[in-house]
Amino acid sequence: MELIDAPENFGAEAKRCIERFGCMPEHNYTYFLTSAESGAKNIFLRSDEGYGVLATYRESAGEVAMISDALAPRERQAEVLHSAMGTCFQKLPIKKFVVEQDDALRSRTLKAFESNGYRALSPRFSLYWPVFSMDKWDGNSMSGEEWKKLRNIKNRFYAEHSVEVVDSQSVGKEQLKKIVLDWVERRRLMGLGANRKDSNLAYYERYLKMIDLGFEGTRFAKTMVVDGQPCSITSGWEIPNSDSSYYSAIGICNYSFEGLGEVANLDDLYRLKESGYSTVDFGGSPMPLLKFKLKFRPHAVYVTHTYAIVKK
Repeated sequence: MELIDAPENFGAEAKRCIERFGCMPEHNYTYFLTSAESGAKNIFLRSDEGYGVLATYRESAGEVAMISDALAPRERQAEVLHSAMGTCFQKLPIKKFVVEQDDALRSRTLKAFESNGYRALSPRFSLYWPVFSMDKWDGNSMSGEEWKKLRNIKNRFYAEHSVEVVDSQSVGKEQLKKIVLDWVERRRLMGLGANRKDSNLAYYERYLKMIDLGFEGTRFAKTMVVDGQPCSITSGWEIPNSDSSYYSAIGICNYSFEGLGEVANLDDLYRLKESGYSTVDFGGSPMPLLKFKLKFRPHAVYVTHTYAIVKK
């Protein structure tokens, strides 16, 4: 595979590859660009057949981290992964190639490692992804005993506060960044991190980059203004080549008011249901955050595992 390490050289090709073969929540070009944290850079690997791999390279760690699954038909993804991995080990001074896969793809990939001179390490962490079937989701009516607690939180919140939801682009970038930084600090005080695995505060840079890019590549970017104060950011995009599926990628609030997190996420789900999406993926979460998301009554949860691959 060809390794291309500058956005000005791979941008158009990566976008075409996502449009053609993208099928996962994180197959989004803007997300790809914002995923490279300090000390890392984006790279794109392209095959002769037109398949691709989105990844970040951190030289100081000797590590390439692949973004979601390979951009290829499902039956070719393991093959494309192996080709990309071989190219990275050959052309870059790395010791590890990191992937995130669901159980089915991981099982198929692991079978091929032994015969290809690689070894998979134990998963670093696992994430749980709640999925809503919007034709079945009745959180908009919130009738019945199962919704009582959340219904009370919502009713109390709107009774006690003046609430307006605006496009995030209409809010000043510094105000939006303050929401992110307040979110990071409050999570630190609560003993949580700011990234998906809740263990490293460095992983909020992508949200600041998304703000700087004006939420390019998103379908919705909304901010809840409570008593005149911008307090939340929710945003996401349509999953490519899916049957009207949406990835709710960003859900951040500054915890300024009791019940804010619940109300901001309900507002997001209401909008997506009204927009006619068939399914909504609420993003990968460690177990503590999954417990919060289960309040909104998703219909399924799938699991992904992040692990490193090394040469034998």
